[in-house]
Amino acid sequence: MANKEKTKEEPYLLNDDQNIDEVETSTVNVTSYDTTKDEDMEQLTNDIKKIPSNNSDSVSYDDKENKVKIKTESKIIKKNDVINILKNHNKINLSESDIMSILEETQNPIMKKSELIESIKNNLISEANMNDNVRRSFESGENDYQDILGSDLTNQLAQEAFEEIADNIRRKTGKRNVTLQDVQSLLGNSLMAAAQEEYRIGTENLERKAVNMIRKQYNIPIDAVEFDAKIVGLPPQMLAGQDMTPQQMEQLSRQAGIKVGKINREGLKMSKGEKEPPQDKTHEELKPAIKRRRLTNAMMHGAARKSQNLHHLDDQLREENPELGRNYANLMAANDANYFLIDDETIRREGESGIHAGNVKLDLSNPEKPKIIAQGMVFPILLHELSKGVVELMSLWGLSEDPEERKYVLDKTDNLASETNDIRLGTKIWEKFVAQIPVNNQEVISLTWNMLQELPDNEYNQIIEGLISGSGDAQNKVRRIAEEALEELQREASEDVFGGYDDSPEDEDEGDTLTPPEEGEEEDDELSRLIKGDEPEGEDEIDYERMSKRDLEIAIDDALDSGDMDLVRYLGSLLNKK
Repeated sequence: MANKEKTKEEPYLLNDDQNIDEVETSTVNVTSYDTTKDEDMEQLTNDIKKIPSNNSDSVSYDDKENKVKIKTESKIIKKNDVINILKNHNKINLSESDIMSILEETQNPIMKKSELIESIKNNLISEANMNDNVRRSFESGENDYQDILGSDLTNQLAQEAFEEIADNIRRKTGKRNVTLQDVQSLLGNSLMAAAQEEYRIGTENLERKAVNMIRKQYNIPIDAVEFDAKIVGLPPQMLAGQDMTPQQMEQLSRQAGIKVGKINREGLKMSKGEKEPPQDKTHEELKPAIKRRRLTNAMMHGAARKSQNLHHLDDQLREENPELGRNYANLMAANDANYFLIDDETIRREGESGIHAGNVKLDLSNPEKPKIIAQGMVFPILLHELSKGVVELMSLWGLSEDPEERKYVLDKTDNLASETNDIRLGTKIWEKFVAQIPVNNQEVISLTWNMLQELPDNEYNQIIEGLISGSGDAQNKVRRIAEEALEELQREASEDVFGGYDDSPEDEDEGDTLTPPEEGEEEDDELSRLIKGDEPEGEDEIDYERMSKRDLEIAIDDALDSGDMDLVRYLGSLLNKK
């Protein structure tokens, strides 16, 4: 420590280059900022960022005037000054221990100006900024997608995903600068409110509703797939801080008016396994299969995230429980943000402690009728897991027919540690795939996905990686496959309509055949739906069809706030096709 500056408080150097011995102590007030005004604090933040590295300005807080001041001819800012600045910034909600942790992260009594600014920024959601450890892992390439996509492409995806998530959470909180505490508060409050309302109205009805929605979304016949869907409620660790027996959880449910339960993640692997390759194969030879599975897992999560919004389409929920829909939207937005605001180690610890939001697994013991077993804390999470199960079922053709190769690949890919980045990146990858589908129709998307699974590993990987990088060749290949899928579905629909219909008096809802069109009738409804998608009339003023996903989410929020549930339903249908 320098001899010139002897105080009880350890100083923090704001200048990047100057030595502490060169510090002067005289100060002159340059500008004052009112901490109660957003525009002043925004200006202060901008002014701090503009201070050149060789400038001698510093910042302090005037307790009497409630002003933040930039001062010249001083290269030192003390701990208490920084604490006061942060604590009196009306958009930052940090405890003193949190602030001290920020200041002491360098384990050095002197903090450079650039380090201080970065520490402040890392506690806010701002452009291109996320949890410091997460951000560094993507920027440096030191993450588990390094061998899958390379560092540059992985970082590009992460930044794109976070920018969209950050924008969404700003709208949900109504704040420009959003802290991790804000996100955790939104998540906790929305989850608790949603769980209480679900307990009141009964989870069994919601479970049936979730299965029906997923069947309709993916056009799954009753006899094709069996579903076992459960809303398990909140884990006892979240409510009571400890594990409980089933009897204790039942008692707590009655007392708290919230369903309490635990996600069954039996057999869940926490990290990548150490299984050896099959005898006739090497790890290098199986790398393409491993890459394929990781990309497929990510896209499964991306597809499932779209189904989180299906609750917007239920008339009963919208009309009877509009606040429940808002809570669903808020908690899922906060959950998405958490994956970028919490580091991998914290996520791992929570997973190992038994706190899981949901789970899905496939039961293939009956090859004639596979079973999707899904659990979720609350309704939208159950929708997410059910959708993930359906997409996984459609992805089985992408796995090796050799059981030993299949086990080896899954040993390296299907685990909780890998799932973290699959979730972070999967939505953007899925969006880049769906963007090439020429029509807004889930049947066409599903069949295109099925046809993509039939490709060899290397070709599949090249196409998906090409979609991520914006390759025109990859985009054209997916478009051609999608056009083949559309032609096949149109052909099937035409055969159903014109190839033979049953005169037997069956109930209309239970029959699979279509009635032929009347003479003079315009294009058949089924063919029209495949080509153009469902489209309500009377929406000429605003072309919602051309809206981006982000704009549709904003429009849904506005419609929910105004109580226009018909518009919510229509916008939700468009959003789920994006």
